[in-house]
Amino acid sequence: MNVRNITIIIISLLSTILFFSCDDKDEFLKRNLEELYFDYTESTLEFTVRATGNWVITIPSEYPWIHADPASGTGNAEEYQKIRVTCDRNIGNVREGAIFLNGSGENNIEIKIYQKDGLFEWSVFPNGEKLSLDGILQVGSPSSASIKIPYLKATGLESFAIAATLSGKGADGLKINQSEIQVPEEGDGFALIPISGTPTQQGAIAIQLNLQNEDFGIINTITRVGNTILTKKFDEFIWGGDCIGNKAGISTINPTATMTLSDETQECAVGTNGANGSGVTSTIRNQNVPFYAEIGMTNWLGVRNYMRPGYIQLGAASATSTEYGSLITPGLDIPEGEKVDLIVTFKGATYNDPSPKKILLGLFPKGVEGIKVANISSMTQKVYVPFEIGHQKWVEFSCIIENATNQSAIAFSLPEDWVQDGAVQAGRFYIDDIVVSY
Repeated sequence: MNVRNITIIIISLLSTILFFSCDDKDEFLKRNLEELYFDYTESTLEFTVRATGNWVITIPSEYPWIHADPASGTGNAEEYQKIRVTCDRNIGNVREGAIFLNGSGENNIEIKIYQKDGLFEWSVFPNGEKLSLDGILQVGSPSSASIKIPYLKATGLESFAIAATLSGKGADGLKINQSEIQVPEEGDGFALIPISGTPTQQGAIAIQLNLQNEDFGIINTITRVGNTILTKKFDEFIWGGDCIGNKAGISTINPTATMTLSDETQECAVGTNGANGSGVTSTIRNQNVPFYAEIGMTNWLGVRNYMRPGYIQLGAASATSTEYGSLITPGLDIPEGEKVDLIVTFKGATYNDPSPKKILLGLFPKGVEGIKVANISSMTQKVYVPFEIGHQKWVEFSCIIENATNQSAIAFSLPEDWVQDGAVQAGRFYIDDIVVSY
């Protein structure tokens, strides 16, 4: 056999091999993903297949909650075909399943299916509490208020035994009639437990709730006569880096003693107040009384508090000797000789660590400049507000301060234990939208 014949044979063999190889490559069944993740609700997701011929989806019998549409088809090499996979509403634990593609020369190509758990659960409000009061309680007016409880993943068929107690002088005339609560609708929402009756006197009220023998905590509120004696929004504050909004800001270029809101300004970074003392401090109050009035802080006191754009910072980024970061309201506008229970609402936030896990509110003698290690014992009716809220978000809070008179102001402060070796340690928190009512 000569060389020419051998060459022809080799070329023929190679052509045959290439022909069959091309045939094998031309037949395929492909999908664009390997996993699908579903919420607990009945929901549908899509994926695509590309096939050279007939294909079919098989779903094992142990996964009756998974459905595919279409479940079969005929494709070509250029066409992408959409498949819709639907998972039934899950009322149990997290579950996993799979579907399989077959055809066009391929078998049991798996796509994993994951679905979140759908177990009913009670949730919490942004401040971490399980309960809230929906509506107000006012002396002499029939109650339209309810206990409000957030929930997740309900079927709408859940019901729970309840046991509630009302205590405090504000509880007179009020009651809770029902012994069971029905979750009102499917999905996420709020369950309401009505409070009935007509309150007869102003004062603090504690509403304690158990559901299915589980303690859900206490709502501390008041029945009120309808007087709002103080509001503060800090709208005049325009300087300082915006810690909570995570944005740079502006500050005056002028020194503390001569600054005004019409000053020429310069940029300052997120975490700073500016180079020229743009904080609302006792220094500004004493050295520049007109400016303190211009920013709406006349008769407000406290030390180690600082202007931020639209809100106020209490505390500092370094230790402050014996001074607590504090804010003290003007004297309370309460009739002479009366004692009332106040509800104080406000928004609070933190920027970074160190930040307090609780803050202190209470009554403080009006007209005293600020809270220090030496005089913090002068604060009465102390309330510690839990403040584990994460960073750079505003959360609404409320607390009750009892037995207030016109001889007192309300103080916001770092807690008493924020002291080490006699010095108040570094730490900051932020306050806005203060409302005081009774």
